[in-house]
Amino acid sequence: MKKIPDLTVILSELDTLIRPDEERLVLHFARQAEDAGYYGVNIIDHIVMGKGAARFGLPANPRAFRWVGNQRPNQHMPSQIVMMSAIAAVTSRIRLMATATLTPLRHPLLNAKQWATLDLLSGGRLTITPIGGWQDEEYDAMGIPFAERGSRLDEQLEIMCLAWSKTPISYSGQHYRFENVYVMPKPAQPGGPEMIIGGDSLSQKVVDRIVRYGAGYTLAGTPDREGLERLRRCMVAAGRKPEELKTSGLIFPCFPSVNEPADIPRSLAQSMPSLLEAGVDVITIKPSQYIDDPGQMPSLLKEFQQRIASYY
Repeated sequence: MKKIPDLTVILSELDTLIRPDEERLVLHFARQAEDAGYYGVNIIDHIVMGKGAARFGLPANPRAFRWVGNQRPNQHMPSQIVMMSAIAAVTSRIRLMATATLTPLRHPLLNAKQWATLDLLSGGRLTITPIGGWQDEEYDAMGIPFAERGSRLDEQLEIMCLAWSKTPISYSGQHYRFENVYVMPKPAQPGGPEMIIGGDSLSQKVVDRIVRYGAGYTLAGTPDREGLERLRRCMVAAGRKPEELKTSGLIFPCFPSVNEPADIPRSLAQSMPSLLEAGVDVITIKPSQYIDDPGQMPSLLKEFQQRIASYY
């Protein structure tokens, strides 16, 4: 019998499930997920949205995943680190997963300090997925060149890992320079919070980040054979075992109509074959795609557990 993957839930972009003034319900949802035995809760990052957030049009069903260019600019998007800190305060075991955190939009020393503090206060429960992002208007608003997001991300990762393991630290790069600064406190996890590397594909840049920093990786699409082989070679060359990398996958919703929540059995039948074939370690669901009543959250979480377990 194969090991049943860990389950995580996305608790961002819940405007079809709760009103903006009901955001505190997210804390209840997180506790319910923890009580149900879920592994982690995912909170997504944006600072601002521009008018071009919907440049490719809105999805027919408003419960659908929010991808590049299909999002309402005025969608409710609370601060990622504030929400995760609040969730940390009302839970004790569940993993805090900073999903798609737009690292280059903030200074790396600020990033290092905030994440280290949260990891320390939560008892080492933090997982970060740093990305460069897709929204040029967000970068323009923050005064950071969009074209520099990749090179800034690389320096950010180096600086954060340095700050989490040593003190004082100095750095001289293309974008960031400082000498003999003390970044305290240090995180609870040795060497820093767990890092999952995200990307559109297993390009050489993404592979390099996975090899150097990643406990695992998550991609927007299915990895190609060439990318997987590149990752395997680079992991081995760096003295790392490819099989130690965590992999994850999403349950994609199957909507009966544009006005209804997704059908759970059909969604699982659509998504599980490829997840089984890939042997993923973590499966993520977005509860707001399947219910419109917050009171149904406990039963929904239980149903997903039982139905996914039946595949194993």
